[in-house]
Amino acid sequence: MAETAFLLIKLDHNTPAEVARLLRALTGIDEAHAVMGEYDVLAVVRTNGTREITSLVEKHVRTIDGVARVVTCVTVPV
Repeated sequence: MAETAFLLIKLDHNTPAEVARLLRALTGIDEAHAVMGEYDVLAVVRTNGTREITSLVEKHVRTIDGVARVVTCVTVPV
């Protein structure tokens, strides 16, 4: 079943625009935006399942230089 999640990303260095650009190059990331507020980048993930979201975050998103924290919000169909 297709899954959607929102990633709230806080940086400790690197620019939000650069991180958003790197995220958009990853398979599974539909959108990535630099934002203002508590978090620096917001990304939308669409994959075939929750495990793929976890794998994408752990293996790719968290390894981007400057990423300090990632909050993953998986959507729930209503």
